[in-house]
Amino acid sequence: MKTQILLAEDDRALSALILDFFHAAGLEVHPVYDGAEALAAAAEHSFDLIILDVMMPHYDGLEVCRRIRRESSVPVLFLTALGQEENALEGYRAGADDYLTKPFSFPVLVAKAQAILRRSRGECLGEHQLGYGSIVLDTALRDAFVDGQPVHLRPKELNILELLLREQGRTVSRDRLIQNVWGVDFEGDERMVDRHVAALRQKLGTAAQHIRAVYGVGYRLG
Repeated sequence: MKTQILLAEDDRALSALILDFFHAAGLEVHPVYDGAEALAAAAEHSFDLIILDVMMPHYDGLEVCRRIRRESSVPVLFLTALGQEENALEGYRAGADDYLTKPFSFPVLVAKAQAILRRSRGECLGEHQLGYGSIVLDTALRDAFVDGQPVHLRPKELNILELLLREQGRTVSRDRLIQNVWGVDFEGDERMVDRHVAALRQKLGTAAQHIRAVYGVGYRLG
């Protein structure tokens, strides 16, 4: 079953941008635009995570969270323009699991949401594990997983994935991939990198959407 996220944000333009980033990460988001809609949606559907704007019409995010907490322990992440310490403490007292102040980085929001979802499912990353979205790589055992299922990668594909995971959110040039994966004795051209990335993406299935080509430069995860 797909992960279901409720997003309550009254700024429709911001809500649309958030949806784009979550959809790119393979996460399903149901948007609502005020506190009353949020409470109705939470009562009608079972969500894995609820993201609440604090300042909303009808009921603010704090009140929505308090009412949800009477019935459910679903993880709640607050979005707010109020950055004072007391505002954060008030959010936690209302029952929030985490708190993000506007303006925020969209990749950071997605990463926070993914971390909360992993914790709620008991899927915390181990000491030698790297993860993004549904991808997990065990750097000690050299094993890769997508949605908990093993993915059989060749050594160079594993090395490419590890570098992209370590640099997630940043573009990794083809030259750097060559240096890190093939080394100084590499005899070929940049198309070899593209072929290996294409093979890696094919094996990752739906998680391949996380690896983006950056025209003329290289690749970025996230």
